[in-house]
Amino acid sequence: MSNELQDRKPDDVLDLRGEACPEPQIEIVKKLNHMKPGQVLEVISDEEPMNVTIPKICESRGYPCVSVKEGNTYRIKILKTK
Repeated sequence: MSNELQDRKPDDVLDLRGEACPEPQIEIVKKLNHMKPGQVLEVISDEEPMNVTIPKICESRGYPCVSVKEGNTYRIKILKTK
């Protein structure tokens, strides 16, 4: 699933570069709550802790996610499953 998810074009993108916790987590949950099952959200962040907290949020909701580091930026794709 991770390669398939990594290659999927996102349905929506949240650019959270420069944002500090907890605001990004709140924005991610809000965005996911308004998305339909099967859609992909891409989150862009330059905060290293987000690379840990976003997957934990996804795991708690049952959403697969994959993270790729590009320089100092993380691109995390989340599949809304339900």
